[in-house]
Amino acid sequence: MKLSTLLFNIAITSTCAFAPLPIGIKHDVKHSALQMSKWEDDAIVTLVPKFKIKDGMRDQYMQALPKFVDLVKANEEETCVFYGFVGPTEDGYVICREGYVSAEGLLKHLDNVGDVLNEALQSADIVDLMVQGPANELEKLKEPPKDFSPTYYPLVPGAIRNKSNFN
Repeated sequence: MKLSTLLFNIAITSTCAFAPLPIGIKHDVKHSALQMSKWEDDAIVTLVPKFKIKDGMRDQYMQALPKFVDLVKANEEETCVFYGFVGPTEDGYVICREGYVSAEGLLKHLDNVGDVLNEALQSADIVDLMVQGPANELEKLKEPPKDFSPTYYPLVPGAIRNKSNFN
């Protein structure tokens, strides 16, 4: 190996091994790889209501969906991670996919869309409701949706999410 190649390899290795951490990141052997990667701990709280559209009410129900989205856009920029609907299926099911930064964010959402939800429930029923997230956040959500008999799924420790911008 040429001396210049050897010195170059040593310089690159030394720079990588001793480069300062970005401002705000403390050296922690356990989390260093996670902090320096595109991954971060996942703590998103998700709500997944499944609606069954009542017979003959498809158009009325579908007209309510943009109202939900408009309210989220207008009032939940700081707390909502994602929000949208999938469906309807041929047999009349619609699922709302929604994620929040915390239990408080989800509670804010429920307050925000309450009137539109009541309108939507005139033409559809919630037939399944899943609440997912860190166990300590789920504890804060036991009371509000209890009328819909939700199933709570605590997030398994070690879950990660990509912090890259996918736009």
